[in-house]
Amino acid sequence: MPAPRFDQLHRQPGPWFVALGGAGMFGANFYLYGSGGEWIAVDCGFALNPTPSGRNSVSVPSLAALERHDIKLSALLITHGHEDHIGAIPHLWRALDCPIYASPFAAQLIRTKLDPGLTWPRLQEIRPLEPIGIGAFQAEWIPVTHSIPESHAIVLEVAGKRLYHSGDWKLDNHPVVGELTAQARLQQLGRAGVDVIIGDSTNASVPGASRSEAAVQNGLQDAIRPCRQRVIVTCFASNLARLHSLADIAFDCGRYAALLGRSLTHMHSIGRAQGYLPGRPGFIGPWELGHLPREQQLWVCTGSQGEPGAALGRLAAGSHPQLSLEAGDTVIFSSRLIPGNEVALERIKQGLKEQGVELIDDDMQPDVHASGHPPQDDLRQLYGWLKARHLLPVHGERYHQQAHMALGRELGLGGLVPANGDLIDLSGHPAKVAELPHGLVDIDQR
Repeated sequence: MPAPRFDQLHRQPGPWFVALGGAGMFGANFYLYGSGGEWIAVDCGFALNPTPSGRNSVSVPSLAALERHDIKLSALLITHGHEDHIGAIPHLWRALDCPIYASPFAAQLIRTKLDPGLTWPRLQEIRPLEPIGIGAFQAEWIPVTHSIPESHAIVLEVAGKRLYHSGDWKLDNHPVVGELTAQARLQQLGRAGVDVIIGDSTNASVPGASRSEAAVQNGLQDAIRPCRQRVIVTCFASNLARLHSLADIAFDCGRYAALLGRSLTHMHSIGRAQGYLPGRPGFIGPWELGHLPREQQLWVCTGSQGEPGAALGRLAAGSHPQLSLEAGDTVIFSSRLIPGNEVALERIKQGLKEQGVELIDDDMQPDVHASGHPPQDDLRQLYGWLKARHLLPVHGERYHQQAHMALGRELGLGGLVPANGDLIDLSGHPAKVAELPHGLVDIDQR
């Protein structure tokens, strides 16, 4: 594939699309849109890469394409606050040197990452469903349901085209915390006409519809209520709905709950400050919970992906300073295994079993977790609303993208499967026209 021409990147209206992370992989989401020499980016996340030690190395998208082809970003637009969508900002933002547009919740998560002693570009808080003009682009954030509050799709209007960047999403009429998907606005967009969907492929190979967070709350309560000793639940720290549910479950089951892990306590404090988590029932301090009888203890901890330095890994190794497990305790994995973490997680589970701890995961009881990404019935529903012409499947490994594209073709969508670095012309039927440099940079080497 040839290198891009100067006029493609700096003169022709396009519009143009290139993924510099997030296509053919999980993590490091970083997507560029251009028209007439103006460029914006959507999301700027990091990737976690497993190592033989079980620890994850962290990498961020390379900016070689921007540097080599003199691409200056006018703005960075954020769909939501997960690390694979915002985690690279502290490492790349000073080089990007452009305003950031994000929801209030995502903006607060970003602020907590930035060195207060440095000068940073402007952080602009958006309002959903209120379009913003950014040079040649008009951008509108559309509320969608996901596993973190204030998740959005972003609709871009540029060069006579309407592009729908889905972000991460699912359909859930009972999300426990956060907004419902803005169905009426999506149907309105479909009547107006959508040219291209750039869409989440994570669960495109999975049949059926999404499980609701309300169903997970019931499932967790059913799993916890029969337990006679200490219960530990591990989940993603950013899933505020899960924290809300576990606080309620502890109260209903005659237990007290506490948080183990810095990322959990950090996210909980932001969720409280933003009004997404109530004060009661809530969480007590670990030191206080540790003095109560085992049958009254419910612990929520980090480490669901087998990270050895997280709370669950230290519990499995018997090295946590605030808690030691005993035979008869129960650990519930209210999470989904991210591909690449199998060996590390199995090591953690083995350490727990050797202590006589009972394990429950979503293979044993599927309703203790719900994915935040759309399976096939959700995709069919959304695409029926949007009535788009073309699809670019992103956010997933090649297998997930291909499954997504196959489903799209069944629904009458044209399109193609992009790889990182592919410059795609969106002025007509999406077509790969050139390749830009791409890759990941280990942040420890920066």
